[in-house]
Amino acid sequence: MSRRVLLGGVLAGALAGCSLVPSTAPTPATSPTGDLLPGQRATLALREALEAAAAAQQEPAQARVLAWALSVSDDHLAAISLPAASPRATATPTAVATPSAAAEALRAAATAFAAQAQVGDVARPLVWASMSAWARTLAGHLGDTQPSLEPARTLLTPAAQSAAEAIQSALGAASETIYGLEVAAGAPGLSSADAAALREQRAAWMTVRDDLTETGASASPAPTPGAPWYAVERVTDAAAARALAARLHTAALPVLGRSLAHGDAALRAALATQIDASATALVGWGGLMQRWPGLPLA
Repeated sequence: MSRRVLLGGVLAGALAGCSLVPSTAPTPATSPTGDLLPGQRATLALREALEAAAAAQQEPAQARVLAWALSVSDDHLAAISLPAASPRATATPTAVATPSAAAEALRAAATAFAAQAQVGDVARPLVWASMSAWARTLAGHLGDTQPSLEPARTLLTPAAQSAAEAIQSALGAASETIYGLEVAAGAPGLSSADAAALREQRAAWMTVRDDLTETGASASPAPTPGAPWYAVERVTDAAAARALAARLHTAALPVLGRSLAHGDAALRAALATQIDASATALVGWGGLMQRWPGLPLA
């Protein structure tokens, strides 16, 4: 049995009828009229662009990243109920055959995936949000020579939780990350650029915390405000600060994903935006480029 067939079975079993797909939702394979969803069309267009870039002559480091991207694309096709791609050996170079063109295609796909995640009746909004975060992160790091790439893993679904629990858990993650990024930004020896980036990321998390607090004000029970401080490791140099930032974003991703899957739909955009931002940020701090940002790690 091929890897693609096996993976397709694993993903189908993991996603079909699970908490990511409400029992009342239309089939994720097509729109209510039977047509492909815009996000599915974007997936196919991205696949074509990646295959074209991989078929062109690339440096070994670039070829490695593109091969990894195609393996993730295999996962995406199965997860959103599209047939497996044709064998890569048949791919023919086209005008979309350079890394810069592939990065442009990734950014376009990320925008389409993000929009698909926000559709009111869309099935699997977290899957689309995760695909968006992956595509945007890869677009920003496609030219890196040696990025850390996550190996293949089983696609798991977030454990069930109530809408109130979703807000509370996301609020806790936001509060801890805000505190931790403040600690990291104060590390001795940190460059001014890195310190500014940490403060910018902290400000984005504060916006998420405010959105969660505002939405949670009408929830019953109302969420408990985050603690003013958390037990994060002491940072003594720039390397430790970068490692802390990567760890904070990595730890927060599955919490945000679970909250997006089960929380108030009004928070979906804010949570998806932060999943996107954290997936990119953790790679910038030296962390792993994830295949499914926001979904539970196996």
